[in-house]
Amino acid sequence: MLRPYFCAYHSYLENMELLNSEERGRLFTALLEYSKDGTLIPLTGNERFVFPGIRSQIDRDKEQWKKTDEQQASYGRKGGRPRKKPPDGENEKATLLNDTDKKGGFSEKGSLFSKSLEKKKDKEKDKDNISSSTATAENDISACVQAYEQNIGPIARAAFDDISRQLADLPADLICEAIGEAALNNKRSWNYVKAILKRCREQNILSVDAYRGRSGGQSRARCPPTEQAGGSTRTAQKASGRDGRCAE
Repeated sequence: MLRPYFCAYHSYLENMELLNSEERGRLFTALLEYSKDGTLIPLTGNERFVFPGIRSQIDRDKEQWKKTDEQQASYGRKGGRPRKKPPDGENEKATLLNDTDKKGGFSEKGSLFSKSLEKKKDKEKDKDNISSSTATAENDISACVQAYEQNIGPIARAAFDDISRQLADLPADLICEAIGEAALNNKRSWNYVKAILKRCREQNILSVDAYRGRSGGQSRARCPPTEQAGGSTRTAQKASGRDGRCAE
């Protein structure tokens, strides 16, 4: 069932720290539109660096809601959802202790209780990973966009979305290397960068080390490094030389 809302996690405050009021307003409006029906509003300010990470989290939440709805529908076909367990597994603890006292060891019920505790810990660990994965995705797209605008020029929406897709299976620094090579070859277009990345996949060059190794140590431009400031990530404003390129 479609939810009339999206989850706004507290970790987003850190990601939005460097945005001004207008950028935050545009970001929030874009998130509402995307959450409602998947509409993508063109963003031109710094909010465009924050949007992709939160958009990915919205997609993950929707997928989880879908699984929950399917599970509840399954309960309905079986005559209702299973009976709720007592909070914090208090009854399981009591049963486990009683069985241990009577039999001198752990019962099958005790084994089930241990599995329940492990499952609960795994869920808590997954929640902790949400914030860090979101920050990493935002940092990667920000570095690639910064490299593109410094080496090629203002980034078009199509190139921005394609960079997000490329990051699904290629590291950000490898994409930045390809952008730098395009600039040094005076081929300042995203299509040329995509051709470089395509050759990298065909030749199984999936890291910067492999990328450099095929060039014989030639100097190449690199993407700007990221640095921490005030608890949030910012992209440095200058790019310097780095070696490496895919074989042509």
